[in-house]
Amino acid sequence: MALIRGKEVKEGPKQLPANPKLWNMITTQALTKFSKKSPARSNWVHAKYLQMGGKFVNSKSEIDPRFRDYVQEKRDKEEAAAKAKIKKPIL
Repeated sequence: MALIRGKEVKEGPKQLPANPKLWNMITTQALTKFSKKSPARSNWVHAKYLQMGGKFVNSKSEIDPRFRDYVQEKRDKEEAAAKAKIKKPIL
């Protein structure tokens, strides 16, 4: 749960962009316009994605394979592996 204006708000189900290639393109554009963690940036990305015909889905299996961004998925997998390698406990 999160607090918004002092009230507890339940978080809804996490939704994923149905067109990750379009989403990644827009987020890259947003990096040049806004600071990295700006609320205005995330609002702009969301609005621009919907304006360009983007939709959201509830699970990764609902994403059309033609729109998947395999390059970004590979990059994310490599980053996760690098982080896991660093976090291994030393015995």
